[in-house]
Amino acid sequence: MLYRTALLATCPLILVSTALGQSLSVDANAVVSHLPASANREFTVDVNLSNLAAAAVGLQATVAYDPALVEYVGIAGGTDFSLLIYASHDSANSRIGFASGLKTGGAGAGITGGNVAKLTFRAIAGACADLDAVTLSTGSFPTRVVDSEGALLTYTESNAVSLTALGAVSLDAAPASVSVAADAGTTAGSLQTLSAPTAANSCGTALGVSFSRSDSLGANDYYPIGATTVTWTATDAAGNSASVSRTVTVANHQLLDAAVDLIGTVVGDSTRSIRIKAGASTQVVPVSMTGTYGLALGLQVPVAAGYACMSAKDTAHSLTDTAAPSVVGVHYSAEFELKQGDSNGDDLVDIIDFGIYIGDFGAAGASDISNFNGDLVVNSADFSFISVNFLQVGQSCGSYSAGTPRTRVSVKELRRAGLGHLAGSDLNRDGWLDGADVAHYLQFGIPTPAHGTGSGGNVAW
Repeated sequence: MLYRTALLATCPLILVSTALGQSLSVDANAVVSHLPASANREFTVDVNLSNLAAAAVGLQATVAYDPALVEYVGIAGGTDFSLLIYASHDSANSRIGFASGLKTGGAGAGITGGNVAKLTFRAIAGACADLDAVTLSTGSFPTRVVDSEGALLTYTESNAVSLTALGAVSLDAAPASVSVAADAGTTAGSLQTLSAPTAANSCGTALGVSFSRSDSLGANDYYPIGATTVTWTATDAAGNSASVSRTVTVANHQLLDAAVDLIGTVVGDSTRSIRIKAGASTQVVPVSMTGTYGLALGLQVPVAAGYACMSAKDTAHSLTDTAAPSVVGVHYSAEFELKQGDSNGDDLVDIIDFGIYIGDFGAAGASDISNFNGDLVVNSADFSFISVNFLQVGQSCGSYSAGTPRTRVSVKELRRAGLGHLAGSDLNRDGWLDGADVAHYLQFGIPTPAHGTGSGGNVAW
């Protein structure tokens, strides 16, 4: 605590005030660091004379202290009354009596204002807005101020300065560390808004919180790919400080939400293996389809400033479709419409797919490659996909490379290509798989159930 005497008119003033290296506020509140090391808890109380009507050459006074808050360490002469004539510590009553004056052999002219003594104390407990940790006291050793003639000078005591001992600063409600994908549409990383923690000193006073990043960028800048450390710091008036750090980790990928729509009448739900291509990335993901529609969320794609084209294909059933994705929030969004009828995955719907369909006819299984409509049987409903999309080719984000759809192929060529199991699809037995077999199927159907010939069996005639 600090105390100072207020000057009334021309009356002399005795001021007891702290001279703390840390802080002395304009309202005369002194702040004392209250840290574990005793050296950091010590502070000095200056006893000063101010605005005397006549020059003083000596002083005696008593200073009292609150033993619950501080303990007495020692006393020394002041800057202007450097001669400490007498000092006595009454520990039982928590008082220090002292006398000081001009240095022996000095000019003897006295002072009208200046420092006359320095008392050192140590804070032993926190004190918030305390007003009497250290005070001037009349006690049994009365206060006197004398001039060079030994006459008493009039003064008024005032103890107007408070001493505050502060403990640790608290930082609360810091956000958790963040791990995110990079934002779509930029190579800069990810924008993140982090809520700052709150801070207070040990007296409950709210403190400002500063923000810093390990990359020296600001709170509103992108966080780059990799790990960035964010630190919040609060410091009180005594220099006590607390910090908390969190990490913002931005992955080296962006995210895609892909909507898949199967063109045509689909009567059952299914899970389709969809191949997604984005830049140099190719991935096959399972997509749960409700009828014709399915949604794949949060697919990882390479970081790019943007994508002009992405592609998708049902690996067992459809041609490839392309789309120009848009940026929605921090994700890419793309919609693909998949035409079915491609059973062998060559991105063509041609006579080979018809041959596979004939071999699969009657198969019971939702995942069969010719089961385009998602029910539990391969039949004429699935043939409709081939007929509607016959001779169509898949789309490409780059140069076209799928080849040319075929309208006929000889049974000999099928066998040379390792597709001899499709020979049974030559329904008119002319040695060719072609439009004539399609016409035969439309007119007469399949003479004998041919399930198995599509993937390795032989038609039983």
